Amino acid sequence: MYTPMNPPTTGYYSLIQYCPDRMRLEAANIGVLLFCPEQKYLRVRLAPTNRRIDRFFGAEAGDLKQINAMKKMLEHRLTTETEMIRDVEGLRHFAKLLANEIIITEPRATLVEEPNVELAQLYDELVGQFIRTEPATEKVLVDKLRMALDTPRLKAVLRRDVLVKVPVMGNELRVPYAYQNGRLNLIEAHEFNQKREQDLNRDVFARAVLGRLLFKHDDPEAGARQLVIVATFGQAAAPYRQRVEEVLRDHDVAYYPESALPDLERLIAETAH
Repeated sequence: MYTPMNPPTTGYYSLIQYCPDRMRLEAANIGVLLFCPEQKYLRVRLAPTNRRIDRFFGAEAGDLKQINAMKKMLEHRLTTETEMIRDVEGLRHFAKLLANEIIITEPRATLVEEPNVELAQLYDELVGQFIRTEPATEKVLVDKLRMALDTPRLKAVLRRDVLVKVPVMGNELRVPYAYQNGRLNLIEAHEFNQKREQDLNRDVFARAVLGRLLFKHDDPEAGARQLVIVATFGQAAAPYRQRVEEVLRDHDVAYYPESALPDLERLIAETAH
């Protein structure tokens, strides 16, 4: 028997964004909210990881575990405070009450037939497609770094999963590998895969500032330090490869393209102690 689709109703969708500094108005999309007053439908879909936040803001991202707590609190409040959100003005009022780095953008009207389907489509279009394009090649790079460094030859001199406090900023950075050769070298894999030049610049400058801070400020226990970046580039970012290398090295970051992993392995074997 044919069952007609639900008649279209007016719904409102908002982006859920992470904005660590509201004065600068820079934000990363981390989810979507859909509200259909006539159907009493109010749901939010949030990104399962904070990879996009980390890539977008770099050293300025803040405590990623705390961000997870904010996301859970938002989901909880939207579930328990439904009486406040009876119409679109209620949604606007709720958004204004948020007091942390997660914001809800101005609701936009849209025709909705199946709310769950609409929410999934909005998430896929506005958030999901960007998240899917980010991790795959970076995971390949991380695996290549692991294969190059997790060897019997380097086992005695490499430290793994090192937690570092970032000078001045005060946040913590976890790097997969480190070795000492008169300076504690902190090694991380990083993919530059931004499609827009301004996003690439933001990412590069964040890593550069992080590198300069680590290089300039000695650790009370570890002493002098240096950030070592093993880098790969997405297709859109590839033309800026030389610029990225120059900026990083000008800020005392040791830069290795993916093809130079054997050189890094050799340097560690010859100088680490």
